[in-house]
Amino acid sequence: MFQINAVLNPSVLDDVLQGLEEEEIHGITISNVLGKGCLSEREDGLSEKILIKVVVADTAFKEKAMEAIRANAQDTEQGAGKMWVMPVLEVERIRTGEKDADALSHSVAEGVNHMIDMEVFSEADTPAS
Repeated sequence: MFQINAVLNPSVLDDVLQGLEEEEIHGITISNVLGKGCLSEREDGLSEKILIKVVVADTAFKEKAMEAIRANAQDTEQGAGKMWVMPVLEVERIRTGEKDADALSHSVAEGVNHMIDMEVFSEADTPAS
């Protein structure tokens, strides 16, 4: 399982949500955030952005989610945003107790291994490092 995080311009949110919906990805968390990248519209150097978090069951849905975000948020201007992926070790739906892929809103793609080889991730792969 994977968590896709994307920091985007607020103006593209509706298009990104529609793209994710078209890929049958429904479980999305959205937050208003302030951040500082290379460019900024404010005197304090911070820009208003949207943070989207999506947890998916397997690599097929990870690729679909990333493409939906990229296709609907990408523009020719700097400051379009960033996207990064993190491994998710466990998910539980609180209401039903369903776990892992069963707890996610989308179904697992047939024949795809949704387990993560943790050996491929290191401290250098995390956004905080």
